[in-house]
Amino acid sequence: MDAEQLELFRKAVLLVFDANDTRFGLGPMAVQLQVAALGFPDATTEQVTEAIEYLEGKQMLQQVRKEISRENRAWRISSTGVAFLDR
Repeated sequence: MDAEQLELFRKAVLLVFDANDTRFGLGPMAVQLQVAALGFPDATTEQVTEAIEYLEGKQMLQQVRKEISRENRAWRISSTGVAFLDR
């Protein structure tokens, strides 16, 4: 992806989390399925994970603490992410 596509991809990932605002969060595979409908049908799980970790670093997503199966990480949108989309 070039820089413009990457920016659109990251925004699509954030939109998926905004549409699925749940306390349980979403994992990369669930996000991958949903960004396909937003124009990124060839996105890999690795690309989604990189975008999620980037958005987490920008404090737009936050990791959900899981008591069982902690290796299956999940995230949810933060107030910073919601504020960004509202602008």
